[in-house]
Amino acid sequence: MYFFKPLTTASLLAVVLNAPVIYANEPVEIIVVTATSASQNWLQSPATVDITWPEQSGLLFDSAQLLQGIAGLQADSRANFAQDTRLSVRGFGSRSPFGIRGIYLQQDGIPLSAPDGQGQLASVLLDNVQSIEVLRGPLALLYGNGAGAVISLTSRQPDQNTLATSIAVSEQHQQQQVNLGVVDEKQSLQLALKQFKTDGYRPHSRAAKDQLQFNWHRQLASTLQLHVRYDWSYDPYLQDPLSLSPDQWQENPKQTLAGAEGFDTEKTVKQRQASVSLTDDGSNPFQIALWQGQRDINQRLPFPGSAITSSGGEVLLNRQYHGIKGQYQLILADKVNAVIGGSAVQTDDRRFGFINDFGQRGDLRRDEDNQARNIDGFIRLNYQPSAAVNWHGGWRYTDLAYQITDYFTEGENPDDSGHRNYYQQAYAIGVNWQINQQLAWFVSAGKGFETPTLAELAYSPAGGINLQLAASTNQQWETGLKWQNSQQRASLSLFTIATDNEIIAQNSEGGRTSFANVSKTSRLGLEWQWHYQLSAQWRSELSGHMLHAEFDEGLRADKQLPGVAAAEVHWQWRYTPLLAIPLQVTLQGHYRSKVYTDDYNSDAAPAAIYFNAGVNSQQQYQQWQFTQWLSLNNITDKQYVGAVVVNQANGRSFEPAAGRELAAGITISYRW
Repeated sequence: MYFFKPLTTASLLAVVLNAPVIYANEPVEIIVVTATSASQNWLQSPATVDITWPEQSGLLFDSAQLLQGIAGLQADSRANFAQDTRLSVRGFGSRSPFGIRGIYLQQDGIPLSAPDGQGQLASVLLDNVQSIEVLRGPLALLYGNGAGAVISLTSRQPDQNTLATSIAVSEQHQQQQVNLGVVDEKQSLQLALKQFKTDGYRPHSRAAKDQLQFNWHRQLASTLQLHVRYDWSYDPYLQDPLSLSPDQWQENPKQTLAGAEGFDTEKTVKQRQASVSLTDDGSNPFQIALWQGQRDINQRLPFPGSAITSSGGEVLLNRQYHGIKGQYQLILADKVNAVIGGSAVQTDDRRFGFINDFGQRGDLRRDEDNQARNIDGFIRLNYQPSAAVNWHGGWRYTDLAYQITDYFTEGENPDDSGHRNYYQQAYAIGVNWQINQQLAWFVSAGKGFETPTLAELAYSPAGGINLQLAASTNQQWETGLKWQNSQQRASLSLFTIATDNEIIAQNSEGGRTSFANVSKTSRLGLEWQWHYQLSAQWRSELSGHMLHAEFDEGLRADKQLPGVAAAEVHWQWRYTPLLAIPLQVTLQGHYRSKVYTDDYNSDAAPAAIYFNAGVNSQQQYQQWQFTQWLSLNNITDKQYVGAVVVNQANGRSFEPAAGRELAAGITISYRW
């Protein structure tokens, strides 16, 4: 088949020469939580699951830094802080012009995705992420709306009283952070503060971010735990240099369009969230969690938006959200257990739009209340007839209601009020056969759905509200092999996905992106990952995917889905020259095939391969610990496109990646 053609010579050489990462603190035996809602050995899970343990030091400002290298996950770094990281898994999320869609996000079991399926990682304190678990395939569908994949973040917990301060700098960025961890027999507390600033890679791309995270864990009883977390972030300015056309990118990828400075394109974001969860991991495990938050956005776009029917060139959003979820595990029969649960989540958005008078706020052009409310319930069943065979399946029902109230109906501007309900179901089943102590085979199938988001309902191709937009449905099949011994861990997965009513970005112009349903799409793909510890000094990792995703019918028939790379390969090599000296050297390589920019494949971001290198060292003196690191990203100063804007009407579809950059940092910790 087309996508199984050999990769370019350069990328093959990169793969053959080496492979990438088991982190120093990574255990050999992996425990899976997400796939089954109960702890389970990686080999016994009937699903494609990857877990990574990010480094505790470095200059972290983009979630793509943590997620890149996970098989099947395309993490596009835009080098533009006014836009969130663009994520795509097996084609899900590829249509998103901003934010993350089609992928369910959560941290410590608390959703980062809204009821409509839209989420973001820009407010997450990346330095305090302990582990990342990515679930793909049919069993991910059991997480509901937009669960083409599930990304679960787990926050760090201190294991010792610690006070640490760190500083990191590069040619464009600077970062300071303070962490306090306090631990006793029954509880742990962590407080982290971070400040980040950058001059940006391009003119008019300055950014600043302040963050705080508070974590408190309390052991109430032998199996009962209380977890309280508070997150706060404030981005006072995030300048937007705007995307470039292919010709502009070829001419000078560092340029900024005049419209960016003329209209002072910039975003300010404030977010806070508080959550509390109660978990019992005893004989009848349960969890109940509540959360509440607020997100405020003020953004100027590169046009006036002066027409009475426009939504304006300056956007104000105030989002209030809250939710509750719970689940309970019980034994139904011998060798059969079930997890039953449900959730109720609601977001209330107050939206305003104003004329952008060259950076100054003008007259009102939009005044709306948008509400999304989601109520769902689920059951997951696990049947293990023998030590070698494990069945897992489940069903989920979702009731999603949208209510839009339009208060701005002056002149020719119509009343865009309306409401829409989506009643959807998802189900999946999978089986895992552990052939021996090291090898397992699994197969799974399922049907899921993805509703439009509030932003996708806002504009129709013909003008006005887009309430006729239907939910897309997908059928997935997957099979794969897993292998693990004391030194290696590897997996290989083959999957197919057939989608009806695929939601696409039909047109993006003037800050308004309209969406539409197309009839059918299909995807066929292969994913692999290989972790290998050659010795105490050498560690290596290889991961990647090949994906053939195309439209099946109509004018787009046989065209590839835009925004999706047909192939990605990531490798990492880590070397400790002398075991007696705490010094590590790391080399990374990443290859991505070309990425089409529109439904008709009229243009594409070219394929690229780039390399990163780093070195770090650590010293201990009594209760003091010193850590130093040095990194060089994009060693060859490769000019490549970090992300594409799908179906951009004006042709400005390229977002340039950053060039070569040297960074360094130091952390000083005191433990008692």
